[in-house]
Amino acid sequence: MVILFRLSAIFAVLTLFACSQSAPSTPMCRVSDALLSKNVNGQINAKISPVGAACLIKTNERVLLIKHRLSGKLDFPGGGLVEGESLACTAHRETWEETGFNVEVKEYLSTTVNGLVIFGCHTDAGIEKLPNTFEAPSWAKIEVVSLVKVDPFLLDHDALRYADDLIPLRDGYTQFVIKQH
Repeated sequence: MVILFRLSAIFAVLTLFACSQSAPSTPMCRVSDALLSKNVNGQINAKISPVGAACLIKTNERVLLIKHRLSGKLDFPGGGLVEGESLACTAHRETWEETGFNVEVKEYLSTTVNGLVIFGCHTDAGIEKLPNTFEAPSWAKIEVVSLVKVDPFLLDHDALRYADDLIPLRDGYTQFVIKQH
């Protein structure tokens, strides 16, 4: 009886997710000329193999993060590599899929201990005018509960999906702010 209940619950969740709206086509990858002229792979720590890429998007004195559905915690908009795709284009695609923002990938910032390559990304979509918490696009709701603008220096390790990402988040934010001025 318990097994049937668990299977019924799993099928109900899968059916609900199957009815969600699919994402529109990913826009063309936008990477700054400055980043294209650099060898990003040469900057990545040789001890850490990249498994994915993400964007750090600065908005006013905050960064845009996603609230992950399964963990309920904050995370970079980003995800896994697709064969034949550059790290910068992975960050662009994954950010589009999770936020709906067509960012420009500007510069390599760091790599987390888990192999997530973090890029500084820019959007001219006016996110600074949006509230600190707002809805993710309908197609992202399988994975993302909401989009959240936070001060990276007011977060603690427990707020993040991967606790080890806090220092790369803060360091990346500081690097990106300094280089934008």
